[in-house]
Amino acid sequence: MRLRQAGGHMLLTGSASGVQTVCAFVALAFNARALGPEDFGVLAMIQGYAAMVSSLATFESWQPMIRLGVISRRRLGHTLGCGAFLDLAAASAATAVAILGILLFGPILGIAEGYQHLAIIYSLSLLGGVGGTPKGYFRLAGRFSVLAGNQISQGLALLTSAAILWALDASLLVYVVVLAAIAAIYNLTLFLRMLADLRRAEINLANPLRSPTARNYLRQVFSMATGTSLLSTLLNARRNIPLFLVGALVGSNAAGAFAVGAKLANFATRLSGPINQVLFPLVIRANRPADGGRPFHWIGAASIAAGFAAVCLASVAFFFRNWVVSVAAGPGFSSAGLVFSLLFAAECIGLAGLHINASIQSIRGTRPLIIIGLLSLLPLVPVAVVLSPNLGAIGIAVACLLSAALTYVGMMVTVLWLLRNKSHDA
Repeated sequence: MRLRQAGGHMLLTGSASGVQTVCAFVALAFNARALGPEDFGVLAMIQGYAAMVSSLATFESWQPMIRLGVISRRRLGHTLGCGAFLDLAAASAATAVAILGILLFGPILGIAEGYQHLAIIYSLSLLGGVGGTPKGYFRLAGRFSVLAGNQISQGLALLTSAAILWALDASLLVYVVVLAAIAAIYNLTLFLRMLADLRRAEINLANPLRSPTARNYLRQVFSMATGTSLLSTLLNARRNIPLFLVGALVGSNAAGAFAVGAKLANFATRLSGPINQVLFPLVIRANRPADGGRPFHWIGAASIAAGFAAVCLASVAFFFRNWVVSVAAGPGFSSAGLVFSLLFAAECIGLAGLHINASIQSIRGTRPLIIIGLLSLLPLVPVAVVLSPNLGAIGIAVACLLSAALTYVGMMVTVLWLLRNKSHDA
């Protein structure tokens, strides 16, 4: 029965991700054609900047909600209270940091002075970044239909607004205001829905600051959320820093083409959510076999299969790169073809390492992955700076591919070392 429910939940969330992906693809086609390379590049840099600041200041509070909230009804009130407090504090901090960063470092980030007011407007959407705790609550309660419905609603809102703005020939300012509102409403809706559910269930959010015991519990939730948050921050930085480099080193026109290639490539990562839901428990079981040699066997077999699939996907993207970009963004972004294929190859490497990522977490937690992410991110900027004068945005895409390859190699070396030590201990 539980397996059937889990399969239904995965099908529901996977279908919602599919609908959202289709909506995002069509919305990209409208937005790119309406704005053109330069304005689309500015919009992409503004969104990327807000996303990166949000990841730096936001806690992945949904995992502690699930891990701690299952104990008791009273404990659930404490857990949700701590999560909501962290979400609200992080949203406020992210908004303040984002606005201050634009005022101090806007040109360095590739956002010219004439566009800084737009970045400040979009940064206000970070005040709505309170979706972590509601996501954990609804997953804990098995209410995946709420999450799926909200996800589909956001996709439809993006698609509808893109079509209307394109038909009205709206200015970049209008695009920024509308997209900021949609980004904020997505999380606020979940938060308000959670509060309504808790009120019906007569569950009160506990004040995490009212006593020493409550503050200790808040520190526990904070500690549990920090590791996953750092991983999310590193992943977000690896995707957004290259866009800022293109804007600063090559120009906003090239940033528009790079943004199109990056957004198309990132559609591949939408597969990772449904895959991880199935993969993670399988990996945990595979790493606890009776025979100490089996983990090496399955890691090798899975890596060969995943690597072959990654090469096939990357090859298809390379051969059809110009057609994909033409359909998605129009002829004005023809220079994005090779950028798309290189960034797509980097994302395929990431997908090929999902089983390694999960295996490392099941054995040693998130710390090794944080170290690997930091080390693989270090060469990204210098390589991009060296290659960009001659290759432009393509050189920065090559730097992204190198960073992804280093991450994969680091994870493979780490998991083999962990499994060897584990087999010796056994």
